[in-house]
Amino acid sequence: METLSVELHAQIFDYACTDDGSTARSLSLVSRYMREVVRPFLYQSLVVSGFDQMSELEARIRHLPPYLRRIRHLFLSGRKKSQVAEERDIEHREVEESLAKSILTLAAPTLEALTLITSFPLSSTSMITYLFSLSLPQLCELSIKGFYPFPSKRLAMPRLERLHLSGIRNPHGLLGFGALDAACPSLTHLRISGLVSAVSFACELREALHPERSTPLRFPATLPRTIEHVVVQSGSFPKGFHQYSAARMGHAEMAATLEELLLAAEDTEVKFTLSCQNDDTYEGMLRSWTDRLGNGEGCWSTQASRT
Repeated sequence: METLSVELHAQIFDYACTDDGSTARSLSLVSRYMREVVRPFLYQSLVVSGFDQMSELEARIRHLPPYLRRIRHLFLSGRKKSQVAEERDIEHREVEESLAKSILTLAAPTLEALTLITSFPLSSTSMITYLFSLSLPQLCELSIKGFYPFPSKRLAMPRLERLHLSGIRNPHGLLGFGALDAACPSLTHLRISGLVSAVSFACELREALHPERSTPLRFPATLPRTIEHVVVQSGSFPKGFHQYSAARMGHAEMAATLEELLLAAEDTEVKFTLSCQNDDTYEGMLRSWTDRLGNGEGCWSTQASRT
């Protein structure tokens, strides 16, 4: 160790600290020298779940200079695991939202990969709207679970290549007016999870993938010009509906349309995949985030999919 320069140690730590943050924390405990060298990488890769962890992180990084809070990879969730919100969590809802917004603001200039899971339906949309209002110049991968609005701010995410959206059963309008192309001009991979009875979105996707087979519209649905791969995952239909209810029949119609797109996938330049795997749980999204850090495929794997 003594024969290596500080710069070389720093470069080694930069490559090593790409897990959930535990490697950087462990290295900082070895010696005073190691603690000083690893300081710029302490917050490089983080898994933050629950109110207590969010509060602690925000307090730690709030007053740090930018070079010591360079967050590149972040998994941020309002709750630990796939648990139901407790009364204590609900009481902290507004404070939690404020903490999350502060963390995202501080991390925005350097973020490269972000997974965001919002905890409360009442604040979910405003939280994700806030995220989409930020300038995220380095962001390459984004996964969101919550009641998401559609990204539309022009060039907000100029380097974003992979976008995974989960939380809306029928995101009709996502592909309209070229908003996705304007916000994410480098997008190559798009995944939409948790679709239920989404007939109108399935038709919108068909129009975007096969414009030559669709009725010409004044404002046609379109995919970003750079798109290479679209993944769709159908959610589980809720229990308690009659066999011939409109919702259940709509779900069947959506499934039929998606199957039609799968059969016609060879006729398009864009790869289309139907995922059979539910990856939008807390555990699934964390697993995908971790896998992508190690250059794995994460939720973009086609092993449990049909292409």
